[in-house]
Amino acid sequence: MNYSDVSIAQSTIAPFLSLDGVRKTYPGVVALDGFSMEVRPGEVIGLVGENGAGKSTLMKILGGVTRPDSGTIIVDGVAHEGLTVEASIGSGIAFVHQELNLFENLDVAANIFFGREPLRAGPLKLVDRGRLRDMVAPLLKRVGANFSADAPVASLSLAQQQMVEIAKALSIKARLVILDEPTSSLPIAETDKLLDVIKALKVEGISVIFISHRLHEVERVADRVVVLRDGMLAGTLAKSQIDHDQMVKLMIGRMLKERERVSDSAHAPGGVALSVRAVRTSAYPERPVDLEVRHGEILGLAGLVGSGRTELARVLFGIDECFGGSVTLDGKTLKLGSA
Repeated sequence: MNYSDVSIAQSTIAPFLSLDGVRKTYPGVVALDGFSMEVRPGEVIGLVGENGAGKSTLMKILGGVTRPDSGTIIVDGVAHEGLTVEASIGSGIAFVHQELNLFENLDVAANIFFGREPLRAGPLKLVDRGRLRDMVAPLLKRVGANFSADAPVASLSLAQQQMVEIAKALSIKARLVILDEPTSSLPIAETDKLLDVIKALKVEGISVIFISHRLHEVERVADRVVVLRDGMLAGTLAKSQIDHDQMVKLMIGRMLKERERVSDSAHAPGGVALSVRAVRTSAYPERPVDLEVRHGEILGLAGLVGSGRTELARVLFGIDECFGGSVTLDGKTLKLGSA
């Protein structure tokens, strides 16, 4: 059976999880306003929306961290006014957060069953390492891992650590795995591996809510897209309707129009405003940085997590010590290390 066959089959299955008219307010803010959605077994739902649209509040409600002011959460036909964390886990809802929650000083097996390890030796309560490895091996196989249960987490790539988190979710018999911006720090090759894992979970009948600002990835894996805007359901797109422009239209409430191009000379940048020469930071003191920013220019500074962007910004702002180099602002040399 291929993935498209699975999509057609699961569309006829009744939902095991529903939210009906869920509302949550904070002082001066309506975070969710009458939100409703359904989750069916083996369905990949793309959840998109601008920052502040209500996605985080929705996830906290599903995880039992936050209780809604009104509305109903229905799990396997049983209505709840809200879930506790224990009830959420017991219902088979698992989270893989953007900030991974792993112990890098432990191995894969210890992370997956942390606090739930099989024990031996009676009152001594020693961890049964052999049984633990046997329990973890099939979970790693299900997520397509190419590393062993004994591998130190510190030695794994970000994508592999994501797999450990997903294996941990499977270890509690998750029926719904919620992935919050899982590819935000991954290069293309590792992103592809993770998207393949999502497709494999779908084949097993496990549902996935995939939260991402990378709309092209949502297009690749989602069976359905749910769009939040200002705390409300802005719309739902079926598989055949999912494309970048339609998602953006629902997210912002209108179609993006291509602006008339003006002559480059009308917005040509001016002289050098900020000049950075051979600046070395705590992140990579052996790698000096050079850059210039001109008046009227927007300079994008990009890189993966850990690439040194934050450290450079902190040095330029005078928060952190500079390990060498110079910075001039409008031709005047700045004393680095002082705000």
